[in-house]
Amino acid sequence: MRLVHTHRIPVLTAVGLAVVLLATACTASNALTTSAAPRLEKTHLVVDAVPGEGAAGLFIAERDGLFAKAGLHVKIVPVESSSTSTVLPDMEAGKVDVASGQYTSYILPDAFGAAKVRILAAGYSLGPNVQVVMVRSHGDATSVTGLRGKTIALNAINSVTSDLLFNLLSAYGVQQRQVHLEVMPFPEMPAALAEGRVDAIYEIEPYVTEAEQRYGEEELADIDSGANKNFPINGYGVLASWAAKYPHTAAAFAKVIQQANSLAATNIGVLQHVLSTALQLSPQVTDVMASGSFPTDTDAVQLQRVADLMLKYGQIHRPFEIKSIIGMPGTGRT
Repeated sequence: MRLVHTHRIPVLTAVGLAVVLLATACTASNALTTSAAPRLEKTHLVVDAVPGEGAAGLFIAERDGLFAKAGLHVKIVPVESSSTSTVLPDMEAGKVDVASGQYTSYILPDAFGAAKVRILAAGYSLGPNVQVVMVRSHGDATSVTGLRGKTIALNAINSVTSDLLFNLLSAYGVQQRQVHLEVMPFPEMPAALAEGRVDAIYEIEPYVTEAEQRYGEEELADIDSGANKNFPINGYGVLASWAAKYPHTAAAFAKVIQQANSLAATNIGVLQHVLSTALQLSPQVTDVMASGSFPTDTDAVQLQRVADLMLKYGQIHRPFEIKSIIGMPGTGRT
C-alpha cells in the first residue's frame, strides 16, 4: 500500500479543499432536503368518507396532525355511500379531491370508460365480526337459509357490500334473486331492524356493537368467512387527471395514510380513541367492538379479488386488471 505524505499538501490548498468540500456538502444537503420535501401543488383537500371503522386511518391522520406535518389541510366530509354515483360527480366537478370508499367505486368508472381513477392508498380489510348480517332476537330468521324471501338492509346495491352478501348467501344455497334488498345508511339500520321495517341488516362496526347493546340484536352470520375471508373493502382514490396534476400532493397524502394505518393496526388505544371521537361513540362501544385490518400497502393480488368478485356478480362484464389503476399515472409508482 502506497503511503500518502500529508506534509506535501500546501496549507492554502488544504484550506481551499476544505472550503470546496463544505460547499459541496451544503449543496448536497440542500438537494436532499429539496428532494425529500417537494413543493406540494395543492395543500387544501376535501375528502369524502363514509363514517365507519374503514376510515380510521383518515381520522387518525387528522387527529394526530399527520396531515399538517406533511403540509396538507384536509377537510373530511361524511357521506352515506361511496358508490360511483355519489363519489364521481363531485370529483369531476372539483368539489372533492379524494374519496375514502369502496374499491368498487374506483373500478366501475374505469371499466366502463366513464373516467380514469387511481387508487392512492389502501384503507381497510375485513376481520372477524366487523361486518355481519344481524337479525332481531327471537326473530323469524334463525339461519342464513332462513333469509329466503326476507328483506335485508344494506348501504348500497352494486357495491362491495352487495357482492359480499351474495357470496355469503351463495355458500348456503340462497340465490340473490331470493332476497329483497333495501338501501339505507349504516347508522339507521339497527332502528329499522328493531322496528320490523326490515328482516335483517348487513351492518358494520361500530354499529354492530351499538345494535347489540341498544336493541339486543344478534349476529346471524359473519361476512368474514369462506371466500370473503380478509377481503379488501376500501381505499383512497382520486381521478387519474387529478393525480397527474398534483403528483407531489398525491404522494404526500398516500404517505400520511400509510403512517396512520400503521398506527391503527398496532395501537388499539389510538384506534378506539379516534373512533370514539370521530364517530361520537361511547367507550362502552369502542372498547369491545371488533376490528378489521389496516394495510399499509396496495397489494395488487389482494385488490384483484374485488374486481374478480364484481365480474362474478355482473357489475363488470369482462375481466379487469386492478394493477392498471393502482398508483399514479405516468410514474410507475404504486
